[in-house]
Amino acid sequence: MKSLIKSIALVSLFTIASISVFAKKPKATLNSAVIEQVVDAYINTTVKGNTEFVNQLFDNNFVQRFQTDHKQAAVTKAAYIKHLKSQEGIAFDCDTQFDIIEKSEHYSIAKVSLSFDTFTRIDYVSLQWEDQAWKIKEVNSVFKNN
Repeated sequence: MKSLIKSIALVSLFTIASISVFAKKPKATLNSAVIEQVVDAYINTTVKGNTEFVNQLFDNNFVQRFQTDHKQAAVTKAAYIKHLKSQEGIAFDCDTQFDIIEKSEHYSIAKVSLSFDTFTRIDYVSLQWEDQAWKIKEVNSVFKNN
């Protein structure tokens, strides 16, 4: 009888342990009503390799443009997200900072600076307020030598 009780207790213990191991954590959500948090999530995604919120950040008509001497086609949302997901976990070795340079009720622009040893990349991030959330509509990147 004692061994039956021990067996039941052991099975119960393993069952509880298994349930807690396989229980899913609630997925974090981005507070996209706060523009600074959206820009911070953009930096974490593009610079620090954290793609947790990548699908929440960008508007369906999003484009990325690089302003260089060489003519380059704009990058679409699908291509950009695919690129970001391929870089998951890879962080750039640079200092970052951002400023909100224009903020109105439905449109804002943030300036995100990525300072590397020999150059600085500046992303001008255009955001639009739609459906109770800030969405990134466009990013224009310019490069300057240090």
